[in-house]
Amino acid sequence: MTTHNIRIRKGFRCLSALLGVALFALAACTEMMQPAPTQPAKAYVGLFKDNAVAVVDTGTNRVLRTIPIPVGPHGLVVTRDGRKVYVSSDGASTVSVIDTATDRVVGSIEVGPTPHGLAIAPDGSKVLVSGFGANQSMIIDTATDRIVGRVPVAQPHNSAISPDGRTAYVGSQQQGATALVILDLVNNVEIGRVPLDKTPRALDISPDGKLLYFTVAGADAVQVLDTATKRVAGEIPVGVSPHYPLFTPNGKSSLVVSQGPGNLELLDPSSNTKSASVTVGKLPHWIAISSDGRTVYVTNEGSNDVSVVDLGSQKVTAIIPVGNAPRKIAVQPGSMASTAALATAGAPSAAQPIEKDAGD
Repeated sequence: MTTHNIRIRKGFRCLSALLGVALFALAACTEMMQPAPTQPAKAYVGLFKDNAVAVVDTGTNRVLRTIPIPVGPHGLVVTRDGRKVYVSSDGASTVSVIDTATDRVVGSIEVGPTPHGLAIAPDGSKVLVSGFGANQSMIIDTATDRIVGRVPVAQPHNSAISPDGRTAYVGSQQQGATALVILDLVNNVEIGRVPLDKTPRALDISPDGKLLYFTVAGADAVQVLDTATKRVAGEIPVGVSPHYPLFTPNGKSSLVVSQGPGNLELLDPSSNTKSASVTVGKLPHWIAISSDGRTVYVTNEGSNDVSVVDLGSQKVTAIIPVGNAPRKIAVQPGSMASTAALATAGAPSAAQPIEKDAGD
C-alpha cells in the first residue's frame, strides 16, 4: 500500500471521528433545547379546622398531600412564578412560606397577632398582610421574605392591590368606622378613605384598574367602586351573603360566591349585572381561576370540598374532597416545570365525577 493511500485512509478515519463528535454534540444540544417536563398546576387550599394546607393536582383533581401549619389558616396567595405560597394563621402571629417544589414550610414570618387576609402584587414582588390584631397592614418583600413596610390600618381584614402594584385597598372592620382604606405602597402611607355603613368582607380590582368590586356584611349585592372618583358607583344584586368577588384574567367577566344558596354568580362588568349562576357546594367561601380563565375552583366550607367549574359550559365538572372547612385557595399560574417528584404523603382523596347536567 502506498504512503499516499495510507494518508487518505487516515484522513477518512479522522473525518469520521470528527463527524461523530459533531453529531453527538448536535444531539445533546437538541435535547437541551427541548422544553422541560411540565406538570399540571397545583392548587393550595387552606383547611381552617385542620390547621393545614391541602395540595391539589389540577390535572387529576386529587389531593396530593396536606401541609401542617400554625392554627387558623386565613389568607393564602401564590407568587407569580408559582414557586412560593404564603399562608397567614389567625390563631397565631405568623405567615408561613411554602416551597412548592417540595411542598414543605421553609420559612415563618412574624407579623403580630391575628393576621387575616393576604394580597399579592400582580408582579409577585410583594405580599400585603392584613394585621388585624396589630392594627396595621404590612408589606413583605417576596425576594427576602422580610417585612419592608408598615401602615397603620384599624382592624384590616382583606385587601386588593392595583394592577401596577402601587396602590392597595384595605377593608377596615373597625366598629363605628368601617371603611375602605387606600394605601400608597411606594411610600407606605394612607392616601384616601371611603367610609362604609357596613363591614367590608372581600374585594378585587379589575385588570384595567378602573373598578373595585367588594362585598359588605348584610347586603346581598356586590358593591362597585369607581377607582378614579373613589366613590361607590352602584351595586349588583346577587344571592344571599355574597363573599369573595374575583375578576377573570381578561376582565370581561367577574365572579362572586353567594354563601346562602351555595352559588357561583357570573357578573358582566360592562353592564354591572349578573349574567348567570352555577350551583356549587355548601357555604362557598373563596375562588381561584386558572391562568387561561377557563376553569374556576370554589372552596365550599360547609361541604368540605372544592367545586371545579368549567366557565365555558358553566357546569361543575368535579368535586374534590379536601378536608375540614376549606376557605382560601390559590392556583399556580399555568403548568409548572417539573422540579420534584410528586411523591404523596398519605392516601389521596379521589375526585367525585359529576353528571353532565349538574350545576344548572
